[in-house]
Amino acid sequence: MKKRALISVWDKTGIVEFSKALVERDYEILSTGGTKALLEKNGIGVKSVSDLTGFGSIMDGRVKTLHPKIFGGILADRSRENHIEDLAKINSGEIDLVVVNLYPFVEEAVKKKLPLDKAIEFIDIGGPSMLRASAKNHQSVIPICDPKDYQSFINELDENKELSIDIRKKYAMKVFALTTNYDSQISTYISSMSAEDELLDNMNISVEKDNVLRYGENPHQKAAFYRDPKSEKSWSKLQGKELSFNNYTDIESAISIVNDFDDISCSIIKHANPCGFAIGGDTLEAFNKAVSSDPVSYFGGIIGFNRKVEAKLASKLIEPFLECIVAPDFDEESLEIFKKKKNLRLIKTHDNFKLSKVMIKNALGGFLVQDRDEINFNIENSEVVTKKQPSTKDLEALSLGWKLVKYVKSNAIVFANESQILSVGAGQMSRVDSVKNAIRKISETGLSLDGAVMASDAFFPFPDCIEIAAKAGISSVIQPGGSIKDSEVIAVSDELNLSMVLTKARHFYH
Repeated sequence: MKKRALISVWDKTGIVEFSKALVERDYEILSTGGTKALLEKNGIGVKSVSDLTGFGSIMDGRVKTLHPKIFGGILADRSRENHIEDLAKINSGEIDLVVVNLYPFVEEAVKKKLPLDKAIEFIDIGGPSMLRASAKNHQSVIPICDPKDYQSFINELDENKELSIDIRKKYAMKVFALTTNYDSQISTYISSMSAEDELLDNMNISVEKDNVLRYGENPHQKAAFYRDPKSEKSWSKLQGKELSFNNYTDIESAISIVNDFDDISCSIIKHANPCGFAIGGDTLEAFNKAVSSDPVSYFGGIIGFNRKVEAKLASKLIEPFLECIVAPDFDEESLEIFKKKKNLRLIKTHDNFKLSKVMIKNALGGFLVQDRDEINFNIENSEVVTKKQPSTKDLEALSLGWKLVKYVKSNAIVFANESQILSVGAGQMSRVDSVKNAIRKISETGLSLDGAVMASDAFFPFPDCIEIAAKAGISSVIQPGGSIKDSEVIAVSDELNLSMVLTKARHFYH
């Protein structure tokens, strides 16, 4: 007896060739709509779904395959006699293969930003229903949802006549992953149209594997990069080795920092922390100043720019060993220069580049979800708490330091002037150790803290940090405030003739 395949696809890639291969292997084909018309046009014999069900397409095509004769044929367990008897009662037959792919909701609705009343027409109902039914009954029915699987199915059929249960399970798992992802995309789209700016009671995360990485943070850890399918790719790798796990996270920091500034800027990231940042008259000046913040640590770092990379800068960038350079563009001459270092990764951000507003982290068998930290310094929302007022120059430096400290692992200290990071103290268990480490770095680089400012991601629990930093030459401090020792910290600042600004906002980063 002939086997029966039900074929209904939006993406018609390879479907004509696949259908011909099925017919050659003694399959009868059921189909509907555009798929049926295409197959008939190519000389393939097709039986209409409506001929089987006795009902035509209704409601502008919303209802075509939702019928007991279709779902009975898919869901009938061939090992159960009563199921076969029920099929006979409704004058239906078994369906052995379901070939379906879905309306492209993301491509047609999300990316084109259709209003909801238009978008809902790209929500597939019959397709997911048929796929889920066939996946549920995979012991009897084979579900195929991806044109990439057509040839492998034919090969397996030719080799073994019947597909093994393990292969059937793989097809079924692929279907359930697809339909889960599909529903998640729809849910996320509809929720994004809500005016409420709150985290949802139920969150669906829909991502697609974009790239398998050599390993994770360490060689013994498996890793892959997953991309949000709703968003167009907002960056490209122009040359170099494949990105590592650590490259991805550091690139995000590098470009995030420079995008916080309108002026020509350069950031340098090493092990998840900025070891250099500067504003310059051009990109080369910005880079040289950023390097001066830590001429040792930038080796093997990630370099970010918010302007096009040109030849003069490229000639400088190929001198040291660097992991990656990220920028909004590279001119042709610079690309030729970079070819001398074929392993150096070049990342170009597109005009549509933007970071997710939601950040997710694993913890205790669940996930922590939060908004991205996007608060920057605003003197209008801050409070000067010392007798001495910060100068205009101080305020520029305080603003820079406050922007940068949120990218430094806590406990975080940044020493800065109005155009660059001077030194960074990162990730210490005590804030005073972060201050001491940053000052020690200054003694190695030859930079000066005279007249510089100190930014702290959280409050000072004791005045000791202020005393140590003042001795090193700083003139002003920016910090959230909120310590029970605030009054002592402020009093010491007054004694040392420092200005201090409280932001009333914290920048913890773990």
